[in-house]
Amino acid sequence: MIKPLRAKLEQKGVSKELVSAFENAVRLDAEVPLLKKLKWVEHRELDLSDASAVWQEKYLNEKERGDRFELGDSLRVKRIQELEQLVAKRSAQIADMQKQIFGDKSERGESCTGTNKASGESIGSGKRGKKIGSQGHGRKKDAALETRNIKHDILSKDKHCGCGGEYELIDLPPKESNETHLEEAAVNLKHLRRKVMRRCKACGKKASIKTAPKPAQLIPRGKYTVDFWRYVLEEKYWLQRPLNRVIQKLSSLGINARPGTLTSALKALHDVRIFEVIYEAILERSRAAAQRHMDDTGWKVFAETDGKQSNRWYMWVSVTDDTTIFILDPRRSNEVIAEHLSGVAEGIIICDRHSSFKKFGRTSKFVIAFCWIHQRRDLIKLKDGYPEHFEWAESWLERLEMVRLQNKVRVAALGNIDEFKGHDDLLRSMITQLKADIDSQLKDRNLVKERKDELQSLANHWTGLTQFVNNPLIPMDNNMAGRAIRELVIARKSYYGSRVEWSGDLTSYLHSIFATLEQNNANPHDWLRDYLQACANNDGLPPPGKALQKYLPWNYRPEQLSSQSTPPGLTITLLSEEDKVSTTHI
Repeated sequence: MIKPLRAKLEQKGVSKELVSAFENAVRLDAEVPLLKKLKWVEHRELDLSDASAVWQEKYLNEKERGDRFELGDSLRVKRIQELEQLVAKRSAQIADMQKQIFGDKSERGESCTGTNKASGESIGSGKRGKKIGSQGHGRKKDAALETRNIKHDILSKDKHCGCGGEYELIDLPPKESNETHLEEAAVNLKHLRRKVMRRCKACGKKASIKTAPKPAQLIPRGKYTVDFWRYVLEEKYWLQRPLNRVIQKLSSLGINARPGTLTSALKALHDVRIFEVIYEAILERSRAAAQRHMDDTGWKVFAETDGKQSNRWYMWVSVTDDTTIFILDPRRSNEVIAEHLSGVAEGIIICDRHSSFKKFGRTSKFVIAFCWIHQRRDLIKLKDGYPEHFEWAESWLERLEMVRLQNKVRVAALGNIDEFKGHDDLLRSMITQLKADIDSQLKDRNLVKERKDELQSLANHWTGLTQFVNNPLIPMDNNMAGRAIRELVIARKSYYGSRVEWSGDLTSYLHSIFATLEQNNANPHDWLRDYLQACANNDGLPPPGKALQKYLPWNYRPEQLSSQSTPPGLTITLLSEEDKVSTTHI
């Protein structure tokens, strides 16, 4: 607008100064509304900016609140899933505990239970043992026992005739019948020791008065005989009866035995190493074995030792072909195994999957073979505790059982090379297929956690579980150790543990001796009687040197020993007051 006006003014001859002044005036008038408009726009922009900031803040607040709700919902969903898994796990544990308390104690196959839980079909007779109506085997004969003849006369009414006369009795061979009789008696032995005044028949010279020697005693100057201590040791350490019950039984027989007297005597036997020397011989023989079964169980020792406050100790067991050794220790670590096998370079250990055995295997040259029964037990727990996994677990249990049966057939054919090779090839193909299926299922991303845990456990322990494949002499289970340790479990349930450490040691010694005797087909009752008598003959100490060798479980032959035999039945003897010097220092 200004340029056309300037051209017109120049055409009319208006000077440039006036034209410039006029342009400035026009321009100034035009800019005033523009500045106002600009200021309004600027104010409007500020208002919109403030409003935008407010709404943006509200948006961010709402977005943050939504994110919190979304996170809370995801956490709730996750927590619900965790709780559902926990409930399922606890339900499985409850089912397992109920089975332990109320169910069958045997871990035999389902054929022994009578029905298939999945289909409900009957698959066996159910109950084990003799069936009703089956033929028996007759009475079993007892061992050679002393025979006492007891004569029985006929009734008086059978001696007279109906007419009132008396029959003439002509004896025929008697009718025989037998009963096994047991006598329980407490006897007070009164020893009458000959006492003489000596005088020479030739010269008439007198000598000092002499008295016959006292009978040998296991506890010097004690009140009770060898038979008495044999009874106490058998009751507590062989039959797992608490000392209080033993005292109660003795009281019923008329013996007033005090707990302090019995406890002090047992400690005295421990202190003079009566049983420890036999235990050490068993320990050395156990270490020399190439293969052993090992396990452990809890044991209470209510005494503080080397700063250890807890009363939970562990009773370890190591079983070889002809020895069983129990080891009491407060630790449950590979150090116990290393100390037990100190000086042994290599060997085979069949055991469970406890970390102590795994670590010992990594730090030594020993071959660690894991027990298939423990792996099978995990699948049984899964089957019983999670109904949704019943079929899956049952299928794997059947496959493991087929492997076990095939290995059993293979081992039975060890004497026939051709037959063994055929069974061995089939077993190896079954093991190969089993491992392939484990790896294949573990790659499945949709595999549920419970199943994945079972298969992962199989994969992690596969090397130890398959040691039996290349060495048929390695068993697939650790049942030998489980059966051996059962006696300690019974004892623990009976009297809970040991009050002091020496008592726990004595428990491990005697259980080792009794178990090893039974492994060598020796009668612990006969051995204890003969060995305690030998110790009594040696002034209450273990037999020295070579005399001890014949009492080692693998050498023991009762017919070769000339010690006094126990009277028939159960007879507990006490010394008389005249022969008892002191009972307070037993």
